[in-house]
Amino acid sequence: MTKNLNVLVVDDSDDLRDLICMVIDRHPGGWKVVATAADGRQAIDVARASQPDVVLLDISMPVMDGMQALPLIREAAPEALVVMLSGYPVATAGQGALNAGAHGYLEKSDLVKTLIPRLERILNAPSLVRR
Repeated sequence: MTKNLNVLVVDDSDDLRDLICMVIDRHPGGWKVVATAADGRQAIDVARASQPDVVLLDISMPVMDGMQALPLIREAAPEALVVMLSGYPVATAGQGALNAGAHGYLEKSDLVKTLIPRLERILNAPSLVRR
């Protein structure tokens, strides 16, 4: 179990952002949400200020979407692992997100039950290479 992670949650839906925060903050390993943002432009500034360990970044948002924000967040917080979130199936957008520099891709379906184990798998993957 990965312990003591600081997480930035980026999603334009207040309800989903709150739900993800609740799930992360209840992790027994001391994970905590250190900041949130509602769009990619906000996320860049927040990532620079908070230097999170993990950024959960929605793909589809107003102002600046996740794919546009991804390289700028990677530059603003170079040590952070960026995991894209999307309502689109992995077959539709997952490979594009990984090719663009994301460390992982999670579908938003059933996040309450699956977020932690799926995120743990990404964080512990032997193939994870920090770029």
